[in-house]
Amino acid sequence: MTEIEYFTCAVAIVLTQRARLSAGIASKMLRHTSITSMATPDDFLDWYSAHKTGSQELTLDDFRSAQAMIAKNVDAGITVVSINSLCYPRYLAAIEDPPPVIFVKGNLGVLKRPPGVSVVGTRKASSAGITIAERIAGHFAARDWTIVSGLALGIDAAAHRGALQAGGTTVAVLAHGLQSASPKANALLGDEILASNGAWISEHPIGVHARPEYFVLRNRIQIGLSAGSIIVEGEERSGTMTQAEFCLRNRRQLFAVLPEKAEALKLVSKGPLILINKRGATPLRSREDYEAAAGLMEEKRVALGAL
Repeated sequence: MTEIEYFTCAVAIVLTQRARLSAGIASKMLRHTSITSMATPDDFLDWYSAHKTGSQELTLDDFRSAQAMIAKNVDAGITVVSINSLCYPRYLAAIEDPPPVIFVKGNLGVLKRPPGVSVVGTRKASSAGITIAERIAGHFAARDWTIVSGLALGIDAAAHRGALQAGGTTVAVLAHGLQSASPKANALLGDEILASNGAWISEHPIGVHARPEYFVLRNRIQIGLSAGSIIVEGEERSGTMTQAEFCLRNRRQLFAVLPEKAEALKLVSKGPLILINKRGATPLRSREDYEAAAGLMEEKRVALGAL
């Protein structure tokens, strides 16, 4: 990490952790400010005082705390990447409210790959849904698509497993710091992702624990790292549906799995049915639809300037 990158990451952490600005506002400030013109923390504090939108004051202690936070992550083998870094994916920066800083454990090279495909769904997955998620992830991973998911129980875990079984690359986007994989039931799977040249990614520094709202917000990062999202199973009201909404708002391709025999397979299909009938999601009825889905996502990759 260069000196300017280190400084920028510290600024990003101060803005979000200390000034408590939203990710989108902090990112906008970073991208429209000449950080390179600031030689010291005092320069940043002067700039912040002149541009702040609220009453929150900052001190040198806040900046030192951010620096200590970066050091703690680096010591744990975690790379800290600001939105101004050349390593930060352009397609992630293009979403609404992009995180101003991300923490990466594992293969940093995943950030330089084209946007992948997010394969997600309910934690209360059916056995057929698990099989379908593994098959979809394996199909795309074998064709060099990065599989993005959240390491949750059920469909997420199946997506990661499918990618690994195909010898592909998979990324777990976590709703907490990268001190360990969560839930504990998927800890070994998380370790396997790292051992197989994949990565864990979060917007939270080491030591931050998951909160309900963090699971919602991490969905936008999954979308940001993907050209499209495939919803395998989901209830009418669930985090999976939030993922779909982020997908639509950020103009990424949205697909929902709904085989002709969904009822006979006992799939959790209420969510996918709503997405297809009311939200314009493209249905995936069988494996014959996978190539058409890949074609639509290739077009999105081009639109994002990632190819």
